[in-house]
Amino acid sequence: MANFTTRVYNFNAGPAMLPTEVMEKAQGEFLNYQGTGMSVMEMSHRGKHFQDILDKSVHDLRKLLSIPDRYGVVYFPGGATLQFSAIPLNYLGEGDSADFALTGVWAVKAREEAKKFYPNVNIIFDGKDSGYMNLPTITDASVSDKAKYVYITSNNTIYGTRYSTLPKLTKAPLIADMTSELLSRKLNVEDFSVIFAGAQKNIGPSGLTVVIFDKEKLPQVSHPIPNLMNYILMEKNGSLYNTPPTYSIYIAGLVYSWLLERGGLEEMEKQNEKKAALLYDAIDSSSLYNAPVPKPFRSTMNVVFRMKDTKLDEKFLELAEANGLAGLKGYRDMGGFRASIYNAMPLAGVETLVSFMKEFEKTKA
Repeated sequence: MANFTTRVYNFNAGPAMLPTEVMEKAQGEFLNYQGTGMSVMEMSHRGKHFQDILDKSVHDLRKLLSIPDRYGVVYFPGGATLQFSAIPLNYLGEGDSADFALTGVWAVKAREEAKKFYPNVNIIFDGKDSGYMNLPTITDASVSDKAKYVYITSNNTIYGTRYSTLPKLTKAPLIADMTSELLSRKLNVEDFSVIFAGAQKNIGPSGLTVVIFDKEKLPQVSHPIPNLMNYILMEKNGSLYNTPPTYSIYIAGLVYSWLLERGGLEEMEKQNEKKAALLYDAIDSSSLYNAPVPKPFRSTMNVVFRMKDTKLDEKFLELAEANGLAGLKGYRDMGGFRASIYNAMPLAGVETLVSFMKEFEKTKA
């Protein structure tokens, strides 16, 4: 592997590329945060300096997403997978049911976790037979009568699919795992009872999860909930029931500031659509590559593609790495290739990838 002296274009699905400006600012403050004489990594989570960091990050996230006051914004440890357990424990009681749209591995895992505690959880869509290449149109007519909530994964990192139009429901609260797309496009928070996202795609380092929930729609349940999964307890303590992942929260706050400086989510959505269109156009016009996802369901965050001649896969990856294009190998159970082009991926990175793909097709195909 080449020994690079400058940063590569990192197309990994997560942990993913962070904005260079954010990394440079963190580097400059690493040993001495704003004259405190210490790193954020060393600060007490109960001290004023970190509280200011935490408060600003929550303020900026609320501004980015126009989050109403009735919604709690909480940082949880444990990654998004912890929420697969936390959500049913907070929202379901004995005998209750919820509806799950199974559009990929992570939705399946979330449903399996809920079923451990609440065996009545229901499947309203199962995309397994299509290889998870299709997504449902979910309306109130899709929702079962006893559902206490409807659960979706809005963007499927592995398969490169997403809901181009997100559901709007009145029959039951909507809960969404937005790990691989939160902050990549505009959305109406009030269409959801819960939005959660692992940080390692568009927000910051791994190990941190953002949970946004409507406090007015949080039911009162009679059973005990583990403290670090208890939405009421964690919100009441301002994400500080225990020591949170402080440095990850600091980085997340820098990312929010970076997004606001660049025009917020409206501008970011435009840039992401432009990057995705450039890459999909190159794939669709090629005689060597193909995109398996039907156009209505294509993700702007995770572009999945394959080689029509799979014997060239290994050579493609080898040359891509040598040319500073990292992380293009597809998910281990899917094969092929995946370019994750999150917010931090500049247009120049996608242009470089497209140029490489065209040159590879011309000289290697």
